[in-house]
Amino acid sequence: MRRLTLILILLAASGCAAPPRPAAVSPPPVAATGPTHDVVSAEVVIRVHPDGPLAGLGHSHLIRSDALGGTIALGEPVGATSFALELPLASLVVDPPGAAATVNDDRRAATRRNMLGPALLDADRFPLLDIRADGIEGGPQQFVARVQVGIRGEHRPIRVPVTVIVAGDLLTASGRLALSHRELGLEPYSVALGALRVAEAIEVEFRLAARRRSGA
Repeated sequence: MRRLTLILILLAASGCAAPPRPAAVSPPPVAATGPTHDVVSAEVVIRVHPDGPLAGLGHSHLIRSDALGGTIALGEPVGATSFALELPLASLVVDPPGAAATVNDDRRAATRRNMLGPALLDADRFPLLDIRADGIEGGPQQFVARVQVGIRGEHRPIRVPVTVIVAGDLLTASGRLALSHRELGLEPYSVALGALRVAEAIEVEFRLAARRRSGA
């Protein structure tokens, strides 16, 4: 009975949502300086984990999208490389088939609804996550990109380690990084006054392929 009461409290608290932040003006796109490549395939995988005194009642989740798109302009020199990418938030899938999490369909749907809702990503008002390069350093294959991530109408600077390989007309890029909700201007989802919440850390992996535009 005590456990049932606790679950009912958590479900009631899950309906609370923080007010959305006001929109901010996006920075202008970075000008292309070299051959332009269009993204033709991509995969983004995000992992989050439960935290707090009641973390045992929560689940780790894998969130995936294959809808990242945009363009990459190779710079000459490489430090002038620029890119502009967009990820439709509606494309995010929570715990797709094959994911390690064992949650039922109702909980999976509730997790996605909370993630896209006004308390977190506010996808109805801000349907796209955009990523623009400030610059790139390193090489010849291992780089660190300085990027601006646009989320909820605000842009946040982060540094992204990335492996880039160019073979003929095909460019491939991949990497993994650890972020925090705070770096993205987000508040981790929580219930029961924070006794059960999403951990601050966010694990991200990405892979994409881009093909050189004809005539570029």
